[in-house]
Amino acid sequence: MQLTIKRLNLEHVTWSLDNGNSRNTDDLRFGQFIHNKYNVECVDVFYVESAQDAYEQLLTNLTINDEGA
Repeated sequence: MQLTIKRLNLEHVTWSLDNGNSRNTDDLRFGQFIHNKYNVECVDVFYVESAQDAYEQLLTNLTINDEGA
């Protein structure tokens, strides 16, 4: 499954409602969760602790890639 801006936004809203800006009940960071689910290679957010920071980095990268397409 490919990560799109729409999917990222839905994942982030769901994550924020369930976990806030922290790790989930499986002790996964948001960036780690997204990396594992979507096999994201374009930007390294695996070790970013803040869900908001990981989201912003991913969104920026997806936006740049969309503009270049």
